[in-house]
Amino acid sequence: MSGATLPRVRIPIWIQLALLAAPLAAAPAVAIGWFALDVKSEALVESLRDLQRASTDEVAGVLEAGFAEAQNGLDAVGRTLTDAALTPDARIALARHLVAASAALDHAGVYAVDGASIDTLAEAGAPALPATLPAALLASASERGLAIGETSADRAVRLLVVVPIRAAGRVTGYVASRVALDDVQARVEAIAAARFAGETDAVYVVDDQLRVIAHPDRERALALTPAAGEGILSGLAGGAARNRVGKTGEYRGADGRAMFGSLRPLTGRPLAVVAQVPRTRVYAPLSEMRRVVILAVAAAALLAVLAALLFARRVTAPVRPLVAFAGELAARKFGKRLDLRRQDELGQLAVALSNASVDLEASEAQALKDAAIRADLGRYLDRELVDQIVRREAVMKLGGVRTPVTILFADVVAFTPMAEKLPAEDVVAMLNQLFTILTEITFRHGGTVDKFIGDCLMAMWGAPREQPDHAARALAAAQDMLRWLEAGQAEWADKYKVDVRLAIGINTGEAIVGNIGSETRMEYTAIGDTVNVAARVEAIARPNQILCTLATRSAAGDDFEYADAGTRELTGRSGAVALFEVTP
Repeated sequence: MSGATLPRVRIPIWIQLALLAAPLAAAPAVAIGWFALDVKSEALVESLRDLQRASTDEVAGVLEAGFAEAQNGLDAVGRTLTDAALTPDARIALARHLVAASAALDHAGVYAVDGASIDTLAEAGAPALPATLPAALLASASERGLAIGETSADRAVRLLVVVPIRAAGRVTGYVASRVALDDVQARVEAIAAARFAGETDAVYVVDDQLRVIAHPDRERALALTPAAGEGILSGLAGGAARNRVGKTGEYRGADGRAMFGSLRPLTGRPLAVVAQVPRTRVYAPLSEMRRVVILAVAAAALLAVLAALLFARRVTAPVRPLVAFAGELAARKFGKRLDLRRQDELGQLAVALSNASVDLEASEAQALKDAAIRADLGRYLDRELVDQIVRREAVMKLGGVRTPVTILFADVVAFTPMAEKLPAEDVVAMLNQLFTILTEITFRHGGTVDKFIGDCLMAMWGAPREQPDHAARALAAAQDMLRWLEAGQAEWADKYKVDVRLAIGINTGEAIVGNIGSETRMEYTAIGDTVNVAARVEAIARPNQILCTLATRSAAGDDFEYADAGTRELTGRSGAVALFEVTP
């Protein structure tokens, strides 16, 4: 708040709430009521659609099952007639037996490749088959494995079903049968009676010419009654079923009644299933519900207005002390408390603000403490590692992982004689100055200070975060160290009467990087032959010389100037190591 003056309240909130309560409370109540009616209406329509969908799917399933059974029977007849292991008489006899044994077939006609009839295997009373099959029907059967042709009716509605005979991977003929739809007719009658209260046109099946072939009124199916232009089929021409034209919605029936219907084509078949029901049957429950909703909405709107008037003032009463307390927090006057003595959300808000005041005071102190701790940890560890530890993202257990790294050792040359002629306090002060600068240079190049070993600094690149250019970073850091050392010699010579020089050794390779030590005291470091080689290289480096191995030179690239330093045998290691001097 910072001393800012609050504006004068001209119209209290409780009065504003009271003035707005009547229209705002009544309008939503009315909207909710009508919305409930709409939802109910949509639910009724959706329920009907689900019922029609289930019914058409069930009829389609019976049709597909019948076709599958007929196809299996005709396939078996075709395979039998082309079985070279049987005699011609045996083939005919077995084929007749298969027809007699099939529940879907009472006859089967054998046709040549060109569609001409060869023979008919039929039970007594079976219908006649065509003398030839149309070329389009033969092509469809060859492509799909089963084709459905013309519709006929005698004592039952039948569909002509054609199946190709294949031998040696090619079509050698066809088998056909007029398959009766008795099972489909029975299922349509049962669904209409059980689910649609006997509605005359509740569900039926049409062929590709939109003629009824299964209907609750069996006589309409046997008469192949044309249904084009009726109800859901209005506007559809012959071929709609074959072309998979689906349709659903509201329309007028043949008798002028408003209807809800669905047209469900059979995939790949010239057939479709129709389901429909009168609109009045769908919305019958809605009229009674409308009266109930209107009364309920009116009562709810009246109660809402009264409630707004009664509770507006009570709800807004605590706002003023809450505003004042918020001003205290804005002025950073922490530690105070506010008690509104209310058992509601505003009371909870007052308690929450009071607790926030105390917590803010504590968190501010903790933030300062954490910042100091983070700064202190940064003196010992890499800044990124410190951040990972503070965020609880670092793995705080013993062990490590094998990681490509570059290790740098920087040692003060002839430190022992220097320490002998200087007071211990001066030695410590000088080393602290030196290590402070070397640490800053290491951090500036993205490195990690692993440890200080007496007068020697060990640093690494490539961990704890991956650095594809870790070798180049290490060489650049080493060059900066010597540049700074050259610039700082005058001050040390004047202050301590000494000449400080560094020997730097660098090596690149894989090392085990992680937490080494005990469960109570651990150190984040690198261990392995790569570290040992770097230490040995530093030991043979001349004052103010940077020596690196061939592995480091190869990894760092040609952005640096190198001088061949020959090969050297390293203490405790078999085989010579190729070394290179990096010029500052």
